[in-house]
Amino acid sequence: MMSQDEHRAQRREAPEPEEGARGVPKLVIVWIVCLIVWGVGYYAWQIGKPMLGGDSRSVPVVAETGADAGGGPDGGAIYSANCSACHQATGMGIPGAFPPLAGSEWLLADPAIAVSIVHDGLQGAIEVAGTSYAGVMPNFSATLSNEEIAAVLSHVRSEWGNDGSAVEPALVDEHVERFGERGPWSEEELVETFGKP
Repeated sequence: MMSQDEHRAQRREAPEPEEGARGVPKLVIVWIVCLIVWGVGYYAWQIGKPMLGGDSRSVPVVAETGADAGGGPDGGAIYSANCSACHQATGMGIPGAFPPLAGSEWLLADPAIAVSIVHDGLQGAIEVAGTSYAGVMPNFSATLSNEEIAAVLSHVRSEWGNDGSAVEPALVDEHVERFGERGPWSEEELVETFGKP
């Protein structure tokens, strides 16, 4: 039989813990539902828009260009949207990674060379202004019209101290007729086809 002291000691003890059956707080459930609705809505809103995150150099971005004073595409806007990430707003490129356009012999020589590079892309090593660059320039034939390619080339051939002539859309049309849809050029192929700049 237990003594009275033992009964008091037993009553002072807290009951053994039991596993609770409390539900998730309503505030947490509401927060989760809000996040799901926002995520699905954001995803649905982005359908059909170009992907702008990550390394945009490998996927050309189509410019919403408007028009220049002459009624044609705005070469500066096209450059800003598609080219400035690599070649920079100053046209100086990124040393060791992307060649400069300012003073580039490839850009300022025969405009057919520049048309070929922008329309079809460029792959492999190329020497620009005495420095060798190795990489890939994407082709823009699928994302820019012939008129837009001519506009952006006219823009870069006359910016940053460059004094190249304007490029007419007819030159891009001639390029397509002559070479069709081909893969990227190499420096050697450009020299064989158009001569050294």
